[in-house]
Amino acid sequence: MDEQRPWIVAVVPSKNRADLLRRCLQSLVAAAQQYENARIVVSDHGSTDDSVTIARLAGEFVTVISSTAYRVGGVRNDGAAAALEADALAFIDCDCIVPPDFFAAVSDTFKVSRAAAVGCEVLSPSDGHWTERAWDGLHRPGGDGPRHYINSACFCISRPWFERIGGFDEQKISSEDVDICRRLTEAGGTMWQSERLAVLHLGNPQTVAGLYRRIRWHGEGVWERDKGIQWSVTTAATFLHLACVATGLLLGAYALFNGYPVGLTALFAGFLVVPLAFVAARALQHRRVVPIIGGVALMSITFPARLHGLFRSVMARRE
Repeated sequence: MDEQRPWIVAVVPSKNRADLLRRCLQSLVAAAQQYENARIVVSDHGSTDDSVTIARLAGEFVTVISSTAYRVGGVRNDGAAAALEADALAFIDCDCIVPPDFFAAVSDTFKVSRAAAVGCEVLSPSDGHWTERAWDGLHRPGGDGPRHYINSACFCISRPWFERIGGFDEQKISSEDVDICRRLTEAGGTMWQSERLAVLHLGNPQTVAGLYRRIRWHGEGVWERDKGIQWSVTTAATFLHLACVATGLLLGAYALFNGYPVGLTALFAGFLVVPLAFVAARALQHRRVVPIIGGVALMSITFPARLHGLFRSVMARRE
């Protein structure tokens, strides 16, 4: 990679998010104008709204391609294939807004860190839904430094490393970013988070029902027919939560049936012990105060939603 002024191409997968895509491209074009050696490829996946028109009118820095890939990993790969001049690929979700110096920050971070991939966990709007604030508090590791995972909403990887590991897995329903980070690490590549690369994420669900559906979808990527369950801390906690809930229900029912006053305590403990432990563990991990009530409520939604998604995935693949 040219350390002086590498060519960086932002790949934006898009489908029917016209209003959000407009804001995303406005920020990317402004950053590209400042950096110059940058381009944007919008990989559209069959949009039926104004997304394609908006992208085509976004300016000379933007190229639009039509992707016929089956899943989002393939949509990203198609965009990367159209970025032939890229020294580095910056995968940006269409519901994100980048800072004005984004491309320069990508170049600087690669140069300083010598990492194979750089990026940053997304930021939620300060006035967002309570679930967004709770999610940031629990899941967003602040600061600069090495990472084992970078979210694909802002994932920048050198072109040689992207080709070496074969890009994104086009068969995965979700969690394709977890997969590519794992394969990159296994191949000897390193990853680095820089807060200069933090992007604002506007497309978070604004209702509990919407959040449940989003997490359920992520849960569908936890199980693969040829590999089984792809374990993570959250997946392990999901099964532990299931075991505690089942135990709490059995003990609580037994205690209440026999007239013991601790029955309700056992019921509540079964439902709350793992979410509380998860929140406490994240507070220690990130060394900061996290929203206890919001965090427990969030994880109480997350665990059953991920389990639901896993169940749906297993059943669909058995048909």
